[in-house]
Amino acid sequence: MHPNLVRRLVILFAVALGFAACKTSSEPVVMESLQIRLDAVPLLLKADTLESSVIWATIIEDGEPVADSTTVFFAATNGDIAASAYTVDGLAQASFVPGFETGTAAIIAQVRTVRDTVVLTLY
Repeated sequence: MHPNLVRRLVILFAVALGFAACKTSSEPVVMESLQIRLDAVPLLLKADTLESSVIWATIIEDGEPVADSTTVFFAATNGDIAASAYTVDGLAQASFVPGFETGTAAIIAQVRTVRDTVVLTLY
């Protein structure tokens, strides 16, 4: 076989494979109908104090607030937070108390397999 023909066939195959692998739908794929959004008030805390931040988790499923008493699990770096809270009207809240180190603290909330994170600054 002629070398140029082989090269052209390889390029043609690669292009065809690339098109076959492309997704043609413009619609997003939703893996789970559950959404979590975290908010913290305030986002800036003094480390090594008794200051705290209220962490709000808003949980929506199929466009509506999740059922009351849905468990939301929390975890935090560089501080303390309750391990879990329950929803009322799609909202759950927990209090975060900063640790002794300045920098950042990440708060993670999870419901089923869906998570969100909010980052606070500790000075």
